[in-house]
Amino acid sequence: MVMKMSLGFVRLSAALVALSLPFPASGEEVAAVPGLAHTQLFAIGGIGEAGSMSDGERDLRTVLDQPNAAAVLREILSRATPVGQLYALLGLRLRDRAAYEQVLPALRKRSDMISTARGCILTKEEMANIIREIEHGDYDAAIAHPPW
Repeated sequence: MVMKMSLGFVRLSAALVALSLPFPASGEEVAAVPGLAHTQLFAIGGIGEAGSMSDGERDLRTVLDQPNAAAVLREILSRATPVGQLYALLGLRLRDRAAYEQVLPALRKRSDMISTARGCILTKEEMANIIREIEHGDYDAAIAHPPW
């Protein structure tokens, strides 16, 4: 009897800890977090001959669908590749404007060269240019559009 109570207490404690984490719960949602944090290509909208959705956009959409999206995006921003930081910045613009405004000045100063895809064109662009596009809302409509 004591063992059952202890096991129940442990399970309850684990569940409460899991609920307090800023990360999503399902397998697909959890996989999106490291995917977004480590992505190397920034692409919003269809890319390639088939007009496919990039992995980064798919992961961003998965995170944005979570009730704790802003917390997850802030965590990703703190440890992501420069490309992952761009996705997180875009997500914060859409989900937590105050957090977005807070991190924007430091990111504006970045001059990293980023791999991007726009349609069938793969290129390198300066991070600051993409940040300006995010600031101007150039990607808002594409992300607001339901995924294909």
